[in-house]
Amino acid sequence: MFTQVSNFSDTGMFQVSDYEENIWMLQLQQPEQVPRNIHAWKLNSHADLVLLRQAILDVIKENPNLNARYSFSDDGEVVKYHSQDYGACLTDVTLQGDVFSYLEARQGLAWDAANTPPFSAVVVHAQPEDILVVDIHPMLDQSYKFEELIACIQHNYQQLSLSGPALLLTPLDSCSIQRRNNAKQIIEPSKSQLTKGQVANIILNEFRVALVEPDMTLEDDFFDHGGHSLLATRVIGKLLQSHGIEVNFNDFFKSSTALTLAERAITNGQAYQQDASESPSKECTAPLTLAQNFLWQAYSAYDFSPIYNLPFVISFEDRVDEAVLSRAFNDVLVRHASLRTMFNSQNGQVTQHIIPTSELDQYKWFWRSDESKGITPSDEASYQFDLTCELPLRVRCIHDSVSEPQILSLLVHHMVIDEWSLNTMMADLSYAYMARANTHEPIWEQPARTINDFALLQSKQGLNRQHVDYWVHRLHGATKGLSFSESNYQADVTGDMSTKAQWTELDLGKDAFQKLSTFARQHESSLFSVLYTAIALSLHIEGKLEEVVIGTSASGRTDPDFFDTVGYFTTMVAHRVQFDHHELINGLLASITEQINESMSYADIPINLIQQELGMPIDDGLLFDVYIHIHSNNALNGSLQSPTGDIFYQQVPPEKKDSMFGLHFEVMDDVLAGGLHALRIVTTFQEARFSKVQVDSILKKVSEILTMFCSATDCSKPIDQIQL
Repeated sequence: MFTQVSNFSDTGMFQVSDYEENIWMLQLQQPEQVPRNIHAWKLNSHADLVLLRQAILDVIKENPNLNARYSFSDDGEVVKYHSQDYGACLTDVTLQGDVFSYLEARQGLAWDAANTPPFSAVVVHAQPEDILVVDIHPMLDQSYKFEELIACIQHNYQQLSLSGPALLLTPLDSCSIQRRNNAKQIIEPSKSQLTKGQVANIILNEFRVALVEPDMTLEDDFFDHGGHSLLATRVIGKLLQSHGIEVNFNDFFKSSTALTLAERAITNGQAYQQDASESPSKECTAPLTLAQNFLWQAYSAYDFSPIYNLPFVISFEDRVDEAVLSRAFNDVLVRHASLRTMFNSQNGQVTQHIIPTSELDQYKWFWRSDESKGITPSDEASYQFDLTCELPLRVRCIHDSVSEPQILSLLVHHMVIDEWSLNTMMADLSYAYMARANTHEPIWEQPARTINDFALLQSKQGLNRQHVDYWVHRLHGATKGLSFSESNYQADVTGDMSTKAQWTELDLGKDAFQKLSTFARQHESSLFSVLYTAIALSLHIEGKLEEVVIGTSASGRTDPDFFDTVGYFTTMVAHRVQFDHHELINGLLASITEQINESMSYADIPINLIQQELGMPIDDGLLFDVYIHIHSNNALNGSLQSPTGDIFYQQVPPEKKDSMFGLHFEVMDDVLAGGLHALRIVTTFQEARFSKVQVDSILKKVSEILTMFCSATDCSKPIDQIQL
């Protein structure tokens, strides 16, 4: 069937044809003139991958030139030999990202004739189906016809499967590949001369990547396709870094389609370029970041107690292989250095030190269920870390009875993780579990930068005075804490560090997400800003407040290079909300939305430095008693990928016995089956400072205001006319 062009020489190697020698020389001198032939097919769900691998291996063994290597002989001639190592010809890959991105990356790989075979087949484990990729170098074009090789593989498969179904290969949509190539061509022109149409297409491409929605159009709304503020942060950062396109948060919420956002975007003609000094470092030791330094001060003020433990607990619906899970977690620790970081304090200076991966086996951080008899998640939650000599996480499997679900206790210290990082970590864990279940290591699209890199970069750049001045201007003269008139509430002026708390929950129902999201879009706002406004209004009505300072969380990630870094970047930011009795409800929502969105660009400054500038030392307490933040698309409600199907898990609600804040409102956006969302507001309150009756009264007002938002009630009336 095939023509073997290979004459055996006296030296034990094979002589090459003139054609092979010409291609070899061209590959050496002008590799861009020798493009690889890469083809990909979807495999149907009935394909037997074991038989497929054997069928491909048989074809390679029958045709040794497919596994040839080329080099110079002692006489200076180009010769080849047939390798007996088939590992490079037939591999498996578990894909973390987009299939087409993988194919494009493979197309750009350098071909080393001395070490790389001219034929290779890859079984790509992707979602929702497996992919067969065949990569053929032009070195083989004279001897083999591509169609014949594929036919031979299908023939061998049929012979091996006996009476089983034939191997069905469905080519990947060439139109999709062409669309991607067209998108790349749009992105490549000189950015200083981009038209609005080109800008819109660039924005659309970033929308598609961030939301994993390849079929989005220019008119599709970012937030209608699952977008939220954290993903908006990613898109804004990527647009500026990669394309020199500047978009601010307020514009993003007002114009959330690629087409309309392009009208507001500013093209400065120059993408962000990373300095050589900002490239990934190999430093194992670094100072704390500004955000970490504030957290360490607070941690030490509480005598290094477990108050900064983050005790995550999830329950699996199906059986999890604990050995595979252990290896997958180890992969995550190898990838994300902060999870294997220790902290040292000497002469008043705190540094962080990354433990080498070669030393991980010296530390105990993973416990199987047979090692966890009699231990509860509550026991783990109260564990007191010594971050100077142990890893900052503890992973424990708990399974006391076959009739009960498997439980995973994941205890991580806040010094090394924030909510953004948790989403990244759980996604990587799922990917690594799939790879390990298929008995190979995960292959990441790109390495993750470390928090050490960020700390060193931040130390080099210094404090951004413009950002500090922004906060000082906004907060100068603000009323500290929370003062309710005509109530039994007493401000904590004693400096008592008691954090004992209770909690309660307001379930907003399964239709609230859609209704409130629609209301937010109609008012060019966000779901978070709408909920924030309802809580602020409730506090105003409950306590007859003229103003209140409210704290919330910001990602603290202003550099896209660190979007995939696991670490503690989060900063607490303070917003000053002032109430004018004659102000319209719509106006209050607009001003709160504007303030929140505008402040995101300045959120790299920790609250302790801001208070220092305001003459309010952090040792005297935080500027705010109220804290509001949202958990969007909770990563603790999700699934692990596995060869037999997804293994779903749900978060087990944590026990809340302590709180740093007088009133802490957590908006829980739970994603249910079918992509539905359920909203809850979990409110934790320091019991010595607030009563359950008072908190229930506040939450009742929150519920009524949100109902007003969702109804046809006119929100253009003054806030002093609200009837609750």
